Amino acid sequence: MTRKLSKKRIFIFAAIPILLFLGIMELGVRTFWEFAPNRVLCYDPIMGRSYCPGTKGFLTENKVKMHVEVNADGLLGKAYPVNRIPGKFRIAVLGDSFTSAEAAAPDKKFAGVWEKELSSKTQAGVEVINFGVGGTGTWQQSQMFHIKARKYKPDLTVVAFCWCNDVGNNIDKFKSEDMSPLLDEYEVGWLKVLQAKRKNFNKWLWNNSALYQFTRTKYNHLEHYFKRMFLPDYMKKVPSSEKKISKPDKAVPDNKNSPKYLKDTASIFDDLFFFDSEGWELTRKLFVKLKQEVELNGGKLAVIHFGGLHQYRNFPVLPVKQFDDFLESQSIAHFNAFDLFMKIDDEFLSKNFIPNDGHFNETGHRHLAEFSTKFLLDQLEKTKL
Repeated sequence: MTRKLSKKRIFIFAAIPILLFLGIMELGVRTFWEFAPNRVLCYDPIMGRSYCPGTKGFLTENKVKMHVEVNADGLLGKAYPVNRIPGKFRIAVLGDSFTSAEAAAPDKKFAGVWEKELSSKTQAGVEVINFGVGGTGTWQQSQMFHIKARKYKPDLTVVAFCWCNDVGNNIDKFKSEDMSPLLDEYEVGWLKVLQAKRKNFNKWLWNNSALYQFTRTKYNHLEHYFKRMFLPDYMKKVPSSEKKISKPDKAVPDNKNSPKYLKDTASIFDDLFFFDSEGWELTRKLFVKLKQEVELNGGKLAVIHFGGLHQYRNFPVLPVKQFDDFLESQSIAHFNAFDLFMKIDDEFLSKNFIPNDGHFNETGHRHLAEFSTKFLLDQLEKTKL
């Protein structure tokens, strides 16, 4: 007599070989492929990019290995109590990957050096809370202040503005029609919540499955290949009109090989060089809006600006002075570290940056902190008045 199999048994019999096959593939990938089990960035329904609370482990970027810890509030480094310690100064630092500085230990980042140096110069001490997130511009940093930083009630909020890609990030977020800090768009609907949960589950898979990481990596390479073919015009860089010549003996590239950006091209990358561009118009509005929100929260806004390695020698002239003049006109305290790095000789400039990366190494963080500590101390003194 033939025994009829139940649907449950059929499902189990079908699932066992599939799971066994996936398990063997997982072991194989872990054995023969370099498995990097940590990804610290999660998807935030408002900002898009945010660090995953409670994540820790080793990351490797451009052969630099670093141990990263994200606290319970989704910030890199140690946790700070939300409630203020009476008499103690508090600084919130907003910025991109130069500020978050995943490749540097917390006390070696410029935010960590500031905390140590400023605390040694004030009787009550200073807390410097790092709200930096890699890949963000002033748009997302304004959102970060609204979402997280303002509840800490900082006396001083410092925007660490990078001349690398902050303006490009801002105009890209605007053209992508993302939630706007200029319009106070902070209400998150159920669809965005579900999208965030799905993307963060994918992050969990990445951190825990070598097989998923391998297949996702190969898929991403293919996806990026086709995306580059069909990028909208505003996302395309302007190619250099001159042939690039390899100069292995020179650590800092020449200005003559830089791309020839023209005003009002379709690309967002030329916005950085023209202070009356759409990108800079948007960026100026973001700073004005952020200043209003910081002051309504009982604090003061300051800006410290600097560049990556190739900005100092390999870019067309940047509107650094116009930016300083704008900040002055808005009564926003500011410190120009860009010009100070420009004065460093070529031989020593590259020693401030991670090779083949362009971000500050520990020397660069220390130099930026040394350049700007007195400026911050002056700002804290003014908050007493």
